[in-house]
Amino acid sequence: MKIYDMTKEDFANVPRLDICSDWNIFAPNGHLEFKSFVVIPIENENGMIELHESGYGCMEFCLVNCDDEPIGKVGGSSDVVNLDGIGGYGADNWTYRAPGIPRMIPIHGWTIDLLPCGYLNVWTRRMLFLNDRFVCSNFEVFSEDEWK
Repeated sequence: MKIYDMTKEDFANVPRLDICSDWNIFAPNGHLEFKSFVVIPIENENGMIELHESGYGCMEFCLVNCDDEPIGKVGGSSDVVNLDGIGGYGADNWTYRAPGIPRMIPIHGWTIDLLPCGYLNVWTRRMLFLNDRFVCSNFEVFSEDEWK
């Protein structure tokens, strides 16, 4: 089913990916690739947004393939999304940047669409990827620098 045809109930039924245990299956080259991701707020049994210890709401993410169909869900305790990683420096740059002089990464053209069900779909002009199997409080997602 295409994500733009899905209801909140359909997204609730998308299976979770066990990327911690199955990282080598989902990410044989060290990167878990996908076309976009859908932001899904975590709700408690009363329909209220679950709050992270930071005070912000918790989110999980439905990864989407090139056919606009769900791959599976990850996360659940994330209260922040870092596009192109912490600080936006890219997958390999943020820990190596010189003080006060950010390294350059290509402009990826991040785009956010509102799906008919009310969830946000986030994508760029290129494939997205996770380079870490641990999706915790911080959801770091990166855009490829080149077409694959």
